[in-house]
Amino acid sequence: MNITISQECGTAVASITGDITHAVAAELQEKLLALLSSVEDLVLDFGGIGILTSAGLRMLLLLYREAQGGHKKLLLAAVPESVEDVMSVTGFWEQFVTCKSVDDAIKKVTKTVQP
Repeated sequence: MNITISQECGTAVASITGDITHAVAAELQEKLLALLSSVEDLVLDFGGIGILTSAGLRMLLLLYREAQGGHKKLLLAAVPESVEDVMSVTGFWEQFVTCKSVDDAIKKVTKTVQP
């Protein structure tokens, strides 16, 4: 699992590649929570994810709660069909704002920010 952080149009983008399993979820959670605490909007680019296990779902739930509590925007972008299926079956899919691409997510964030 690898994570790359970038800024696009003033929005933080965390691009994650690899599998989000029990072995890496805690470390990823720590990094993403720290990032979320320092930004207003965060896009998680899931385009490079292969597997999302229950540990990954738990991590997403904690990120979601943190974002909601801090009145921040958390968007998921480029979610592979296999990950979408897992999130749909568990009821997680409906909780998140999802976009087909990182560009779409950036547009959605900047559109909601403008008057």
